[in-house]
Amino acid sequence: MKKIATLFVVVAVFGGIFAVKSGANAQDLALKIAVVDTKKVFQSSKAMQQVNQTVVGRKNQFQQEFRQKEQGLLSKHQELVRQKSILAPEVFAQQKADLDKQAAMIRSEAKERNKSLTQLRNSGLNEIKKHLDVVINQIVDARKLDLILAKTSLVYSQSSLDVTDEVIQKLNASLPALTLK
Repeated sequence: MKKIATLFVVVAVFGGIFAVKSGANAQDLALKIAVVDTKKVFQSSKAMQQVNQTVVGRKNQFQQEFRQKEQGLLSKHQELVRQKSILAPEVFAQQKADLDKQAAMIRSEAKERNKSLTQLRNSGLNEIKKHLDVVINQIVDARKLDLILAKTSLVYSQSSLDVTDEVIQKLNASLPALTLK
């Protein structure tokens, strides 16, 4: 449904352009159009690959850290359960409450770390998008294009209109690496 709506918008835009220029000659009606597969651009971007590797690496590190914390907490809980019969009920309740508090802190910390990973990835993505905008503008200027469409919005386009590989090449040249903090 979304693609059909997009197609109608594109047709309406083209129709509007042609209607505005209806008094002009046929040469003036020719639009220079290109198509970009943005999904492929991001997947092929060296910088995006580096961002993904960094995020996955940190996520694996965090998961390992939290597994160790959880194992330690589980061991303490098992020991507390074994000692239940020899501990006073108040002492047992207090120690159990302490363990529950530690577990809640670990969950909270895990949530914060996941949030920071998302922010890190988004920061990298935003930096790549800035460079992508510059690259696309360079291609528009060099080819004197009137319009670039995202491939995801199209039902069909001729392969000769596709500038995806050029965009990837220029993006990788302008942003071969991205350091995340």
